[in-house]
Amino acid sequence: MDAPNNVLVVEDDVALSKLVGGLLDEAGYSAVTIADHALIGAAVERWQPRLVILDGEIRSTGEGRSWDDAVAIRRAHPDLPVVMFSADSDDLEEARAGTSERSRAASFAGIVGKPFVVEEFLATVRSVVEQPVVEQHAKITTEPADEAITVFPDIGQHLVADWPATDLFATVVHELRAPLTVMRGQAQLARRYIGQDPDRTRAALDSALSQMDRMARLISELLNQSRISSNALSLNVVAFDLSDAVASAVTRHQYGEIARIAFDRPLAAVRVRGDPKRIAEILDNLVDNAIKYSAQSAPIEVSLTIDDAEAQVRVADHGVGIPASERSRLFTPFYRTSRTADIHGTGLGLHISQQLAKRHGGRLWLETSSDAGSVFALALPLKK
Repeated sequence: MDAPNNVLVVEDDVALSKLVGGLLDEAGYSAVTIADHALIGAAVERWQPRLVILDGEIRSTGEGRSWDDAVAIRRAHPDLPVVMFSADSDDLEEARAGTSERSRAASFAGIVGKPFVVEEFLATVRSVVEQPVVEQHAKITTEPADEAITVFPDIGQHLVADWPATDLFATVVHELRAPLTVMRGQAQLARRYIGQDPDRTRAALDSALSQMDRMARLISELLNQSRISSNALSLNVVAFDLSDAVASAVTRHQYGEIARIAFDRPLAAVRVRGDPKRIAEILDNLVDNAIKYSAQSAPIEVSLTIDDAEAQVRVADHGVGIPASERSRLFTPFYRTSRTADIHGTGLGLHISQQLAKRHGGRLWLETSSDAGSVFALALPLKK
């Protein structure tokens, strides 16, 4: 029986994962894509791939985790080649040089930078898959055995809500290059099919345009993040009825044939002081998340109450919930939970919303969460 022609793609960006998977399928391989690096071992055991294409997911320290994952794969499966798939120019240069301790330990069989040229990407895959195992590891045998199994410390759990600027910058570059890589790849596909296959050409261009919109949203959120971090975000503070603001947010998201968002509106006005535009951004983020991470027909309940000197808005969904082990990192910039990695998002919305709430003298927090859904709460001081 012929060996399976599976290629495991570890990539946390949904659009990029689909692009790479499609290219591999067209080239005659069977792409298996996962977003969670913690599932690499199980995926390798189940699918027995001939190659692993490993994304350089960014930790809170600004460093990619490709190195540690490659070493772990090598230790468990010495004959399984791994290709580095990264947007970090320093990592790419270090891997190509192959002179550092961790580059020798990881021993990548191939290196692909983001953005990439489709033909060069496929040529790298073919070269690695068809290269004899003994040749792939020839240089490894000259290194001391203990270096080949070096395991670098896993610092991925030490996340904090406020990152140093240099670490945040590294993550920003990583996040921006993902849609840029997809745009370039889809443009190359459109050029390949133009005049031959109008439907595929149109699909490729639509995908590229979608990524442009995504990049525009990301840049907008990054600007907000930058202004908040530098205390340069201006607020136009006025007194207004928070009930009206919540009702407007619900109306903006009530676009289905059947109303799924219920708002328990208080009879009396709830007066607060703040910037109505910025408060609307917080409310939109909470309601949008409730919709995005819930089943299409699942109800969403929004309430507004007064507790002592605070007005409190709660948005309850019946969605995927947040694992207990991940809740402390929920408001960290760019953090996506393991249950939402395959859903489009920047990982900035909750962080920015929480910072905006603080700027208003308020709070934003996850009140409860389980497999049956989550409740987020926003508190703002009442107008005195």
